[in-house]
Formats: sequence, structure tokens, C-alpha cells
Amino acid sequence: MYTYSTMTAFSASLIIIAGLITGCASPSDHSVEFRTTSSASFTISSAQFNAVEIQPSEIQLWQDSDLFGSIMTIQTSPDYHSGIEEVKAGYLEAQKGPGQVIELDLPEGAYGFSTSFGGHTTAFIALQDQPESWVTISARDTVFGEVLSSMSID
Repeated sequence: MYTYSTMTAFSASLIIIAGLITGCASPSDHSVEFRTTSSASFTISSAQFNAVEIQPSEIQLWQDSDLFGSIMTIQTSPDYHSGIEEVKAGYLEAQKGPGQVIELDLPEGAYGFSTSFGGHTTAFIALQDQPESWVTISARDTVFGEVLSSMSID
């Protein structure tokens, strides 16, 4: 015959097993949303990094001692009237370099491109309503598509 303590232990075991199966016991892997000053946002799985290093103009994401990616806001150079103009000039220059350069399919009012080199892909993105700055978003090649597909621009 089952005793009260046996049934309690059995019930507790079922709850723990259900939690493991449904993923409730794994709160360490979730999406983290990053919002840039240029009204762009994107998500990255928290399983991809375990440390955040904040620099004066850059946020670096680390997985132990390996750099996973970075987010940087760059002030538009006085040589250009807008961030979009500067990023378009950067696109032309990047085509001369060794990496693969791709124009990004972004909504109207935004312009960007990405380039891959050394195991990382970096997106350069500017918005029409933010002429004073633009952003770079860099991540390992293996997850850059995921980062890009999660991007939204307000």
C-alpha cells in the first residue's frame, strides 16, 4: 500500500520531470533584446554569451574568453550630412576589401550593409530620422542570420 510520504515524493518527482521536459527548469537560455540609439532592436539567445563588457562607445558580448559580438554607436562624421550618406560611402569602400559585402533589405528610411571577415559578420545600419549617428552590430558568422532576422526598426 502507498503511504502519504510515498505519494508526496512521487508527486514531487512528477512535477520536476514535467518541468525538465517543458523547459521550465532551464531559465538560462532565453532571448535578450538589445535596443540601439538608432531605434533598431534585435535579439540574441543568452546561451550565446555569458559576459557583457561595456566600453565607452561599444558593448562587447563574450562567451568565456571568446568575443561573440559587439554593438557600437558611431557619431556621423562632419564630412557627411547624415548617417545614411556615411554608411553608403562605407558600402562602396567595403566592396574594395577582402570580405563578402551584402546590402541589407531594410525598411524605407533605413540603409545598411554587412560584411564578413575573420569569422564575424558586421552590419552597418543608419536611419533617416537619426542623421547624427549610426550603429554597427557584429556577431559570429554562425548566428548572424539569426540576429539579422530578429531585427526590427521602429
